[in-house]
Amino acid sequence: MLQSLKNTARLTLKELRAIRADKVMLVLIFYVFTVATYMVADAISTEINDLAVAVVDEDQSPLSQHLTDAIRAPMFKTPDSLTPDQAEAALKVGGYVLVVSFPPEMERDLRAGRATTIKIDADTTAIAQAGNGATFLQQLLAAELSAWAAPSGANTTSLVSVVFRNLFNPNLTSKWFTSVMELMNSITILTLILAGASLIREREHGTIEHVLVMPVRPHEIVLSKIAANGAVILAASVFSLVVVVEWIIGVPIGGSLWLFVLGTAVYVVAVAALGLMLASFTHTMGQFGLLIIPVIIVMILLSGGMTPMESMPDWLQTLMKLISPAPHFVAFAQGVLYRGAGASVLAPEIGAMAAMAGVALTVVVARFRKVLS
Repeated sequence: MLQSLKNTARLTLKELRAIRADKVMLVLIFYVFTVATYMVADAISTEINDLAVAVVDEDQSPLSQHLTDAIRAPMFKTPDSLTPDQAEAALKVGGYVLVVSFPPEMERDLRAGRATTIKIDADTTAIAQAGNGATFLQQLLAAELSAWAAPSGANTTSLVSVVFRNLFNPNLTSKWFTSVMELMNSITILTLILAGASLIREREHGTIEHVLVMPVRPHEIVLSKIAANGAVILAASVFSLVVVVEWIIGVPIGGSLWLFVLGTAVYVVAVAALGLMLASFTHTMGQFGLLIIPVIIVMILLSGGMTPMESMPDWLQTLMKLISPAPHFVAFAQGVLYRGAGASVLAPEIGAMAAMAGVALTVVVARFRKVLS
């Protein structure tokens, strides 16, 4: 037992030295966990800012002009005045995200107590901006109409008011979401690539033969590769979370950092074992690259991080939770980082990842026994 631990430790040091010698891989790790995380979080935004709006004013009254003047920066650009035909053509070519149409005799109808309809056409090809922009614009117009009608005592609003309350991200800041999702995706991608590349590199450099003549067993080789590559990924992910996500981007971390480290370590073991297993079926880095790309795409797209798991068919949800640790890691990370959940709440997710790690380790050790025999 003691000799086995010593062998594993020596092999782990060998793997760490191999990673240190691979300058390109070190640059890739640094880039993904710092620059890429920040750029994606900063560039991808769903907040409303300078939204292109046009107005079709068929009323030409002081009220319609007052409502038009209320549509202004920073959420909206200064609205252009169009005819109905021009507005229809502009929407077809994507000239405006929102087009507001004031009907004829709008002010006179309101003063006489008659109902009227203000139409907002949204270009939903820009789905997030159109949806959020239409909501903000609707609230803006309702508020301006209420203020206009207040002196006369007229009621232009519904008796029912709807109040929204946003938990865990009160201002719906997209950086809070994209930065954490980018970090989780980076952990998945680099763990798979690093673990698999460590085996392919041994084959391409011919050093696997040296390992074969050493008095070591397959599980020691597997554990050393997972320990070395997992430690690098875990350290880089903690650095990225604290320095880039929390300090630079300003995302508040709701839960325990140590609990995040624990769950991430379990996930890294499961994913690294999967990477080694996939690498055991290939002989070159090119083959491994072709094999790993679809695996990464499926793991990320169907993890629940980019779209809710509830939007998937029931059978697909069940399948992904059985074969991939990614959905459990996304649920775990969102729970500990956003909601501040504790270990008791997240125990099922950690347990599921640990069970998958155990299965993956068993399979990959069996594969190594066969490959090295």
